Amino acid sequence: MAKDFYKTLGVDRKADDKTIKSAYRKLARKYHPDVNPGDKAAESKFKEISEAYEVLGDAEKRKAYDRYGENWEQGSNFEGVNIDFGGGFGSIFEQMFSQMNHAEGVRPRGAEPKDVTKEIEVSLEEIASGTTRSLSYQVLDACKSCDGTGYVRTRNSTTCATCGGTGQSRNFFGMGSTCQACMGTGTSNLEKCPTCRGQATVVTNKKVEVKIPAGIADGRKLRVPGRGSIGANGRAGDLYVLVREKAHPTFQRKGDDLEAEVSVPLVTAILGGEIKVPTLKGSVTMKIPECSQNGQFFRLSGKGMPHLSGGGAGSLMVKLKVTMPKSLSPAERELFEKLNSLQGVKN
Repeated sequence: MAKDFYKTLGVDRKADDKTIKSAYRKLARKYHPDVNPGDKAAESKFKEISEAYEVLGDAEKRKAYDRYGENWEQGSNFEGVNIDFGGGFGSIFEQMFSQMNHAEGVRPRGAEPKDVTKEIEVSLEEIASGTTRSLSYQVLDACKSCDGTGYVRTRNSTTCATCGGTGQSRNFFGMGSTCQACMGTGTSNLEKCPTCRGQATVVTNKKVEVKIPAGIADGRKLRVPGRGSIGANGRAGDLYVLVREKAHPTFQRKGDDLEAEVSVPLVTAILGGEIKVPTLKGSVTMKIPECSQNGQFFRLSGKGMPHLSGGGAGSLMVKLKVTMPKSLSPAERELFEKLNSLQGVKN
């Protein structure tokens, strides 16, 4: 029975990339082997949805799948080859040879190395000082049992009679393509690999220590070479770690500067004085002048985030929030009334 990747992910064929990605994440969380230890059915389902997303999550692969269905890999070899019959029989040969030579051509089936992106959350304090994070994740590596082809030899396996063991077949014009009789393996009477069930890939757990440099910005990616998925050729893709900064209850980050709102009593704002200001490394004392205004900013240089390139740090911008008394004693009221009289304010 032909596989319907759209049905596997539970989405419509017209679904956009965001919908497909959301559906995959929801199903992956539900059927992930870590969530269902020892559940073979869940493991099989996880492989199915991973295979579906591998195709539908890639614009070019999805285009080929929509056109050729389950044979999208073979059909995509000839994608974009257009023959113009207007120039006569001679031009047909020229176009076919020139265009087919640029097609994907002969490529035995096999798992390809791929880059992997994982997301981590780090606190503002961790970014300020730099840190190391242990990251555990899963990838689809080439199956070692079948060398990432999806097939294994049997006692009855022989050299493919169609391609002579080259994995390549040629048409009347002498142009090559993947041999359909042996799927490019060069061998007949192969069986689906029992380890990967013909998928060519297996879920592999990986763990890596990631160094988070001080001052890194939210949304930046860190590259860890060779820690992506491993292909049938033994090469590995890279791991990209997407850094996400956690929201902080006190500070707002603006580039390498930080902003913080600090409450100041009305009397201190009027007369001036010292206030306590929080920083990422503890509180400090800051002087404010008399008649400081509500919402006024003061700069503390070097108290912000460290520069990623090194050499100093940004500033902490302190925003004053002048607080009013909730009640007045008789003496306080008398003083305010006297101040009111001195300033000539009429009630």
